[in-house]
Amino acid sequence: MFSKKIQKTDFATICLHWALFITLIFSLLTGFRIAADSPDAGWEKMLGFMLLQGNVIQWHSWAAMALGFIIVAYLTFLVRARLSQRVAVDTVQRQKLKSGTRKEKLKAFNILIYWIAFALLAASVVSGLVLYLYPGVLPFWLLSQVHRVLAWLVVAYVVVHVVAQLALGGIPQILKILNPASAYGAAAISAIVVAGAAMAGIYGLDQNMIEDLRVQKIATPPVVDGKSNDRAWEEAQSVQISTGRGVNSPEGEMVTVRMTHDGEKLYALFEWPDPTRSRKHLPLKKTKAGWKVVQNEFGIQDEDTFYEDKFGVMFADTPQLAGAGTSHLGPKPIANKPAPAGGRGLHYTTDGSIVDVWHWKSVRTGALNQIDDNYFGPPMDPDPKKSRYTGGYTQDPKTGGGYTMNWEKYSDGVITPKRLPKEISQLNDIQKISFDPNKSDSARFVMQMSETMPYSKVADTYPVGTIIPSVIIKSPHQGDRGQVFAKAEWKEGRWTLEAQRKLDTKSKYDLALQKDKPLYMWVAVFNHTQTRHSQHLHPVRVVMQ
Repeated sequence: MFSKKIQKTDFATICLHWALFITLIFSLLTGFRIAADSPDAGWEKMLGFMLLQGNVIQWHSWAAMALGFIIVAYLTFLVRARLSQRVAVDTVQRQKLKSGTRKEKLKAFNILIYWIAFALLAASVVSGLVLYLYPGVLPFWLLSQVHRVLAWLVVAYVVVHVVAQLALGGIPQILKILNPASAYGAAAISAIVVAGAAMAGIYGLDQNMIEDLRVQKIATPPVVDGKSNDRAWEEAQSVQISTGRGVNSPEGEMVTVRMTHDGEKLYALFEWPDPTRSRKHLPLKKTKAGWKVVQNEFGIQDEDTFYEDKFGVMFADTPQLAGAGTSHLGPKPIANKPAPAGGRGLHYTTDGSIVDVWHWKSVRTGALNQIDDNYFGPPMDPDPKKSRYTGGYTQDPKTGGGYTMNWEKYSDGVITPKRLPKEISQLNDIQKISFDPNKSDSARFVMQMSETMPYSKVADTYPVGTIIPSVIIKSPHQGDRGQVFAKAEWKEGRWTLEAQRKLDTKSKYDLALQKDKPLYMWVAVFNHTQTRHSQHLHPVRVVMQ
């Protein structure tokens, strides 16, 4: 079929070559899915139809480990088999690039692009390891952008590599990698052993990156008032958690966490920087056509402008669940369930377990002095009464109280409010607000139920341009959903959030903190964003003393 006889390649090189190729493809298909979730994604979104869906963050980490194994194994193999001349860019090869025959030039060029590949792969692994192991060392936006550019350069290299091999020897040159020869068996075994030891070291480093937060017992608990000046907090251990990937905070957010207990209740203090106090939560504005919700992308659950500041805490029994383990990206990560709004993904567990989630909302639950007690569990069945499918993410059950959104049915166009203020004078402060999301506001963007009356066209005499809140407060959540009491204060560019909850609520939707069973904690900052919170991969191990 071919005029040239197909040469053989040693079996170890063939195995490493195809392992590298498969791993790279897997890494790119998961990495580009992560990148496609970014608001500024371009080409990655265009490739969405071919990218993997599901727990891609965790899969990408596994691919990175496999890639590191292959790189170490190949370098070890070259040394042990004394084949380093295959990729040596010495004086002879450099001379061939200038004055050799066409074939000699092509061979020297192929060696040169091998080294380009080595450099790209090494830079990709290093930048990925820094993002994973040492978040916050460099600005997240910068490091993630470098990592993304390197991924595209790897794609370009693969194309150049194939073209260069074809130019060197045509199809027979390509088929060498499918024609094995028995050779260098001892070197291959050595490469596997050394690479395995290297990966074991990296795994050990990874496990050591999980920091402990010791929760000590105290005689006098702190007063939960949104301030951090209690003696109990001075004596409590603190951990610093670097988070990234959140919108409206490209530099990332450093969260300080302290915890203590009195034998009955757990007390927690969370502090993080935020240059603006954001309370302009989806306000309603009267227009000539009627009332409209002030928003940009709330309809697809992706509002990043007219939204309240929020904070999330997640507790899990295992480190695998606390972080990427419950995050499943893609336009339809569950084939037989509805697609997520906006096509970004869903939170759920795959092993039937429950992950305890605290969701503080500065406007909605802030007015209740509570944290919304939620959880991630197995994927739920669709609820025809709800327009949004949330996978395994939902609220703990309640027996009463809470808040409600002030519209009969949401629409990006005209909506009908459920209720109107009895006196517009009670909302004078929000009529003068700036809608600039980069400016703080202190206006009250909620209405107590007692301050309102049912909506009617007769009562709707408010002039065009009137602003009213979209949140109506009933009373604190009752039941499981109201288990976490909390107060917060924003002052001089920093949020301070204090919370308390029973160590063991006896609820199947909550995780108890016990001396013999640590919890793994993950936190997230929502800087006036609906869903694009900051995040981190390594959990903190919460240990009760």
